[in-house]
Amino acid sequence: MAETSGFSATLRVAFRRLREIGRRLWVRVIGIAALSLVAVLVSQLFAHLIPQGFSEAIGADSLVGLLTIIANAMLTVTTFSLTVIVTIHRSVAGQWTPRAHRIMLRDSPTQTVLATFIGAFIYSLTSLILLSTPYFGEAGVVVLFGMTLLVILLIVAMMIRWILHLQTWGSLVQTLDAIEDHAIIAFGERAQRPCHGANPLTAETVIPPRAADLHAPRTGFIQSIYEPQIDAIAGRAGAGVYLIAPPGQFVHKGEVIGHVAGGPPDLAEEIAGSIVIGKIRTPDQDPRFCLVMLSEMGSKALSPGINDPGTAIDVLGTLTRILGHYQPEAEGPPPEYPNLWLPPLDAEHLVTDAFAGIARDGAALVEVQIALQRRLAGIIAHQPALAQAARKLAADALARANKALDHPADRDRLAAAT
Repeated sequence: MAETSGFSATLRVAFRRLREIGRRLWVRVIGIAALSLVAVLVSQLFAHLIPQGFSEAIGADSLVGLLTIIANAMLTVTTFSLTVIVTIHRSVAGQWTPRAHRIMLRDSPTQTVLATFIGAFIYSLTSLILLSTPYFGEAGVVVLFGMTLLVILLIVAMMIRWILHLQTWGSLVQTLDAIEDHAIIAFGERAQRPCHGANPLTAETVIPPRAADLHAPRTGFIQSIYEPQIDAIAGRAGAGVYLIAPPGQFVHKGEVIGHVAGGPPDLAEEIAGSIVIGKIRTPDQDPRFCLVMLSEMGSKALSPGINDPGTAIDVLGTLTRILGHYQPEAEGPPPEYPNLWLPPLDAEHLVTDAFAGIARDGAALVEVQIALQRRLAGIIAHQPALAQAARKLAADALARANKALDHPADRDRLAAAT
């Protein structure tokens, strides 16, 4: 039974790591490039299906000219696309927040289009090289010609998709939507698997007094925790793992990030290998990071150099929609990983991450404060789990605004909205 559980945990961890790697641009580029090479090489296998005499209608010279056009065009288009991508990434980082750049890097349509262009370039280049060798006969040239027509159709489709995508990519609306989508996915996963499938580590949880400390192996942000692997390791040793530092927290090398109750002395070191600590904060297991990014966008819009309260109000709406997907984790279904304990999401932290920055930076703008009070009132009315935290922040924001607003009429308008 333990071996089956360990094998299942290994498969889950491997699948998750493959999914994380698959989000990177170079993986998609290499994958489509490899498919283009395979397409060229296997086209010769279908040469026997071409009727005799049909190959005379298509000469190798016409195919060479077509492939040359594709190679030149794809090299130009790829270079242009890379320039556009870099420009948009810099624009998003400078105009909204540098943290949003990390979401832009995962943009699936952009990765697919760029990988298709590079794959088409490699396809045409490989075909030209093989056409200069005896690899293709007359029938093989016909098959390659038909495959080239399919590649051209794919290129046209990708170009249309790329043009449509560029119409909104990097804009405020698209950036907000991209971060909101990531946040909703993260909160949805937490709702389906509270505490990532572990036991909730709350104030009532009793950690055995003789539990060994688990120290951070390096300094940085906790990016990911491989719960199946930790649970399997602890299960084999008959131990319990209590992680007090959740994903998203910044830790220092040697800092206590958890406790291990039971098992051999070196078990804590083995478990530390299943905790990924990196230089930057990532949103995969950290929905709070998405709230922080959106809050930064709202605060930046309120800076004197930009002075765009409308954007801050839009951000408040986005944050409110995201928090609508939050569900308390302290009381949930039986844990998927019984040997692991993780802290649940804290309601006060979520509300503070979302609204505190805008409440501070927009204290002197009555329209922002009215929108903030109305959004918080909606949370208080419809989300009991966040009501206490929202009520506390609403009172703090109102106190800030009353000090910052000079005109009595503005204070009256704000009072009427609360």
